[in-house]
Amino acid sequence: MTRHEQMRHPVPAHIPTHLAEAYATTAGRQPSDHCPYQPGTAVQRHGYAGYPAPGFGRTGFRGWVVGTVGGTILTGITDDGREWWEEWGRLEPAATPVDPWGHCTCCREARLELRRAEHARHQERGEQLDLFGVAS
Repeated sequence: MTRHEQMRHPVPAHIPTHLAEAYATTAGRQPSDHCPYQPGTAVQRHGYAGYPAPGFGRTGFRGWVVGTVGGTILTGITDDGREWWEEWGRLEPAATPVDPWGHCTCCREARLELRRAEHARHQERGEQLDLFGVAS
């Protein structure tokens, strides 16, 4: 391998086949043992509308870790095949439950579903409007 050739990463079995080439050719080397995310780990980064720079800070993403390019900078691919570089402190496991009261742009639909379900439970349960009797 010459100096300018990119190392190919082994592709874990859980990566979709249409993303295997993108995964294999993403930049980075093996993360250290103390890194909370290892190659193939599913992660997410939340995006916020007021984030000062364009990109994933505004939109968020879900994807997989491929490698590292520094002490705390991880690289990976999103679930739609785009490459990302992020500090590992901005990532969280993809299986983390959605915060129904969060404000991120990436989880809007999931939050709406949670709120609709909560509203339906509230409607089914009813609401007490009077302390000692039936509200008129």
